[in-house]
Amino acid sequence: TSKHLLLLLLTLAVSKTYINAQIISGKVFDERKKPLQGVVIVFLESKKGTTSEADGSFLISRSTGENHLIISYTGYQSDTIELQANQNEISLQLSEGVALSEVSITSQGRAHTFSLLQPHNVESIQSVDFRKAACCSLAESFQSGNTVDLAYNNAVVGNREIQMLGLRGIYTQQLIENRPVFTGLMSSFGYDFIPGTWLDQINIQKGASSTLHGAQSMSGAINAALKKPDKDDRFFANGYLDYHGRAEANLHLNRSWSTEDHSGIYLHASRHAGFRDHNHDGFYDDAQNTLLNGMMRNIFYGHQWEGQLNLQALYNTRTGGQTKDANPYLFNQVIRHVNLSGNLGYVGFHNQAQNTGSIYDFSHSTINSNFGLNKLEGFENHFLVQLIYNHSFSDDKHELTFGPAINFNQAEEVSTVGKFPARKFSYREMTPGIIGEYTLRWGTTDCAEVSRFVLSTSQRLDYIKTKKLFWSPRASLKYNISDFWTTRVSVGRGFRFNRIVTDNLSLLATNREWVIDSIPEYESSWNYGFNIVGKPTLLHRETEFNLDAYVTQFDNQLVVDLDQTYGRTIPAVTLFELTGISRAISLSGSFKMVITQWLSLKTGIRWQDNRQQLISAVRQQVFIPQWRGLLSADINLLHQKLEWNITSHAVGKSRLPDKLDFPHELIHEHDKYSRPFLTIQSQATYHFAKWDIYAGCENMTNYTQHQAIIDAGRPDSPYFSANELYAPINGIKPYVGFRFRLN
Repeated sequence: TSKHLLLLLLTLAVSKTYINAQIISGKVFDERKKPLQGVVIVFLESKKGTTSEADGSFLISRSTGENHLIISYTGYQSDTIELQANQNEISLQLSEGVALSEVSITSQGRAHTFSLLQPHNVESIQSVDFRKAACCSLAESFQSGNTVDLAYNNAVVGNREIQMLGLRGIYTQQLIENRPVFTGLMSSFGYDFIPGTWLDQINIQKGASSTLHGAQSMSGAINAALKKPDKDDRFFANGYLDYHGRAEANLHLNRSWSTEDHSGIYLHASRHAGFRDHNHDGFYDDAQNTLLNGMMRNIFYGHQWEGQLNLQALYNTRTGGQTKDANPYLFNQVIRHVNLSGNLGYVGFHNQAQNTGSIYDFSHSTINSNFGLNKLEGFENHFLVQLIYNHSFSDDKHELTFGPAINFNQAEEVSTVGKFPARKFSYREMTPGIIGEYTLRWGTTDCAEVSRFVLSTSQRLDYIKTKKLFWSPRASLKYNISDFWTTRVSVGRGFRFNRIVTDNLSLLATNREWVIDSIPEYESSWNYGFNIVGKPTLLHRETEFNLDAYVTQFDNQLVVDLDQTYGRTIPAVTLFELTGISRAISLSGSFKMVITQWLSLKTGIRWQDNRQQLISAVRQQVFIPQWRGLLSADINLLHQKLEWNITSHAVGKSRLPDKLDFPHELIHEHDKYSRPFLTIQSQATYHFAKWDIYAGCENMTNYTQHQAIIDAGRPDSPYFSANELYAPINGIKPYVGFRFRLN
């Protein structure tokens, strides 16, 4: 039949590609023999390429006529390597210095990649990918991917939160350079407080992978690497302005005092005017938002010791509410955050397979919020110290990492709902723990440098506030089917401490009564995962295939039930400890192909189902879309001086809270399920020698949720609610910006 003939032709084409291809494996190091992640390796002749992984390793297929590799990494001198006819392995050492333009040698489609070689399922986003959109913060850096969603959650504040594997972002651990950050009260805000220009790379670790940096990664972890003063531009400036009144400015000032000592100052200022009422409901679409954010980074490299010291401070204010002058419903919020952090490592061992280091972090955060009559005042002090020892032996077949850690949190929330008396929630969590991780590599593929099997087991014991030991076992097994196909399975347990009010802050933008039954001392879950990654050369074109399946099963959780009423008529927020099942399933797939040297396409789809035992029955979680789709195109023209990206997101329906006792005329777009919708965004960037000029547009379909606030005309009504936001409330949003750099 024609179907069988097509399958035969496709199989022959793939087979012919592999027969003619030669596998090149290698590793990339810096001058201190440390592996470099995110190094771009590209064939000069075809522009086909890849990027190095966390241990500096890479794989690339070589076809006839491909004889020169271009190696590039920001802050290092680029190099061109000529390959011998039968060369299969290569070891590269980059020297610090002025790098060539990152754009001119970037492999098409390789800015966003999945790991073939790591035992854990890691998706990496390189700095090249951040330029495809406005990317004003870490939260907005995931728009070209299919793993992390940026969800809407409040029509008064206009803020958004991430979702991952069908769960809210509070179950995803946020790391900066392997250091847990923005914990506790700041869990819902941290992704907005890392400006996009500070980012060098993002690693998305899906599922419960390693416990080395904490057991809070219940659905996964997002690890952001920031620009370093010795690798970043000596001077960098960025400006941004959009049609809705948002303006941003970023400034980087870096100085190398010697070959060993480097310092940098990173400044961010943004202002959102918040003057629009697009749907004419009497409320501003976005809150007026002012953010002042600064960080000072100091890095030193010695012969025996190396480390860094960072200081960040930020001040954020938001005001919004009704547009009328007489007795309006008003919102205002002030957040202050100070963080002192860094690491220190000893590198003076004669055996280079040994290293030891430490991570330390201290932060102080305060929040003051007013949503009409509802109020919140809170603070949190956080302190972390962790020691790590790592040793590889038997030619890296065995790797052992272990060390102690101590984590201390002291927090307080004082919340007032309506005219009820204030409630005070106090938290004091002293959590000492010990971590051990063992990795075993055995077997090889056709490429001798690639281990066919990699088993990583991670064990963590924490003495949590319930005065008992909490065991967090995790394991991941990677099997390389071939050099360019990998499959993984994983299982792991994690826990987190909840914050009753700030975890559910958007619910203060309602007049629901809060009914608190029982509160668990912690939340815990098991995560099970399966993953397939393939990077074959198909019809002489680079491709990338990824398939994920994950299940998160909670055995302890704080349930937030929005389907109940208080006193039979008043909508309520009912909080209680889980007594039944709670699980989230996420199935996703993506495919990327480089069509030509100037065009690459990417598509993805995800289905997710999150069900939880509520008071009435086991039901779907609210505000979690059942499916999402992605289609993206990257176009590079004029010798890659002009970059153009266009990305579309299709969002499926999600369950909304029950409204059995609501007056019919108030329900509108809030009945049972949300409506599916489609958004499109696009950006074009032109690169000069020292300048980048870009222009783009978000929400090009101009889709909006017109009646986002329930009973907007009566903010004192018991039915008033601004938290059922599932789609944009702003229309089409064009923007312009620039980047300027001096090396």
